[in-house]
Order: sequence, then structure tokens, then C-alpha cells
Amino acid sequence: MITKQYRKGESVFRAGDRSVSVCLLLSGEIGLYFPTDERDPYMHIKEYETFGEMGLIESELRNARAMCLTDCEVLHIEKTDFEERIHNADPLLKALVRTLSARLRDANRKLSLRHQVA
Repeated sequence: MITKQYRKGESVFRAGDRSVSVCLLLSGEIGLYFPTDERDPYMHIKEYETFGEMGLIESELRNARAMCLTDCEVLHIEKTDFEERIHNADPLLKALVRTLSARLRDANRKLSLRHQVA
């Protein structure tokens, strides 16, 4: 696990980046942006919330940009550590996490398409 400091306006990751860690926001606020609309965040991440987990769970590229709305401190939980934690989890919880992640990614794709049309 690695803790990093980011300045307001800096990106933690961008859409299309490889998913290499799950992030836990320790301080500050982060906006998640669709690649089709980088003016208004579709989600605000507050302190002690995680983000970036879907790409690791589903082994996909990042589907959004995570940009710091304030100065931030972010804990990055690297892929191997995250996968070990998932591997050691109860099988029911593993299935639940994967299902919820897939549903959320599908909902995000549909929402992103609506932003493209609007």
C-alpha cells in the first residue's frame, strides 16, 4: 500500500489507464468524470470512500477520470494486495462484490451514453 499526495486539479487516474490499484481517499474530495463530459463530475468521492475498484474486480481499463477537487491524500491498495484480500474473502461476499461491480459498470456505461446524447 502506498499513500500519495495530490494537488487540486491533479488526476489520480484517467479513463483508459490500466487498473493497478484500488484507492481510499484519506483526505480531500475527488470528482469522477466521464470521458465524454469533463465539466461536471458524475460522482463526488468523500473522505474514507473507495474508488477505482471496478477496474480491478473486472480486470478492465479505467472508465473514468478521477480528479482532485481539493488537495487530497490517497491510499493506493495495489492489485496483488487487493486480489489476495478478495481471494481470502467468503465465497458469497466475492460473488456479491463481482455482481455489484458488474451492475455498477453497466449503469455507468448507460449513464455515459446519455451524457454523449445530451
